[in-house]
Amino acid sequence: MLQNKQMSSDTAEMKVRPGTNPRNAQIRQLQDEIDKLALLVNEAKRQSDRIQAAADALGDAVLIQFEDAPPNGNEKRRLRSMHS
Repeated sequence: MLQNKQMSSDTAEMKVRPGTNPRNAQIRQLQDEIDKLALLVNEAKRQSDRIQAAADALGDAVLIQFEDAPPNGNEKRRLRSMHS
């Protein structure tokens, strides 16, 4: 949020150098904004990939523990009733 506010204030303060076409300055400012947004999108994707990898690892660990756990008494009764 803070970065968005800063970007908005940067846009509002478009500084034009003497002898520079104001339109070119606006275009350059917009290009800079697009570059910043592209970096933010890239970082968000990277973080999303890290979260997905962590979730996959956690899910795998839970499945391994579930498969390795001995069945409890209820599980044995349920299995016996299914085969009867």
